[in-house]
Amino acid sequence: MPADAACGLPEFVDNARLVNTTEYIDTADGATRLAESLAGVDYLAIDTEFVREKTYFPRPCLLQIGHGERTACIDLIAEGVADCLRDLLFDPAITKVLHSARQDMEVFHLLWGALPAPIFDTQIAGALTGLPEQCGYAGAVETLLGVKLEKGHARTDWSRRPLSDAQIRYAADDVRYLVPLYARLREDLAKRGRADWPQREFDALSRLSLFEPEPEGAWRRVKYGRQLEGTDLARLRALAAWREHVAIDRDRPRRWILSDDALIALARSNPQTADAVEQQPELPPAVRRRYGSEIASVLAKLGDDPEVPDAGPSWRMSKSDTALARKLAEIVDQCAQENEVAASAIAPRADLKKLVMGERELPVLSGWRRELVGARLLAEVAGGGEPQDPD
Repeated sequence: MPADAACGLPEFVDNARLVNTTEYIDTADGATRLAESLAGVDYLAIDTEFVREKTYFPRPCLLQIGHGERTACIDLIAEGVADCLRDLLFDPAITKVLHSARQDMEVFHLLWGALPAPIFDTQIAGALTGLPEQCGYAGAVETLLGVKLEKGHARTDWSRRPLSDAQIRYAADDVRYLVPLYARLREDLAKRGRADWPQREFDALSRLSLFEPEPEGAWRRVKYGRQLEGTDLARLRALAAWREHVAIDRDRPRRWILSDDALIALARSNPQTADAVEQQPELPPAVRRRYGSEIASVLAKLGDDPEVPDAGPSWRMSKSDTALARKLAEIVDQCAQENEVAASAIAPRADLKKLVMGERELPVLSGWRRELVGARLLAEVAGGGEPQDPD
């Protein structure tokens, strides 16, 4: 009897290598047969392995798929393999189950320029049943299933071939235990009457705009960038957009082009000639040589009165504002403890500050969050009294 049959598994794919009970597939023919054999299932547990230490975009290396007791690892580097799986992953009748799905979805966007749906993210679901919001996969598996996963290949270079049997087993575990994790969380959400609570976050993961580069908004991600004001902030926006374009064109990490600290220093000093850029001590010599003229050109084109970007509401909160935000956080923490929900899943601290500063288009003021605590928070902001209708 074949090893997979002995374990109660379907007959594994032709041309696939079997590692314990995991199919390893590195041919288009094998990927096609896998997709055909899984067509029509109700869900697929999915994970990806990629590398991006030296690139702007992730480089897909491995796709893991699980359904029931069946697991498969598919080599995405092998020619023609990825395209054979597109129809399976984009079948709207199949729920795609992932843990901390955002980076995996970025890989799918890179491969196909589209995003699969519907999605079930076990990290998001877990935060609504008592797990920490950013609970890792291994932590969730150990907490909910009592299984301690091996950590030995966490830093594997997944682009190197051949992969060892140990590496394949390690990768397969990411979907093997995702299957019972999915079942456990679905059941838990249903028992608590929360089956629809995570849907907004699940749907958001399939929005294309989430994964499309936005160079003009890159300044918002610059560390300490919000410390700048006026024309300094305008120059930071222009420089950050330039850096993003260069990083995309060269497919290199943005920090390899120019560090955040260097961006801020340039925005403040405003060197508008190559010679002036050459005098900037914050810039490595290689950066001055390669990009000096471009940096100077970017700043020179802005002129003396550039349009200043809208940085949003001021974060310079008064003492009373700070005290109110702290009070709101205490309310959310108490609510989270009483309802076994991660506090940050109800309302991140940043959103509570926005609430204090007057913003009202916030997740905590809609849906289940509004019913749970949003109305009470609004009442507190208004000065106490009865909870208000956020609308």
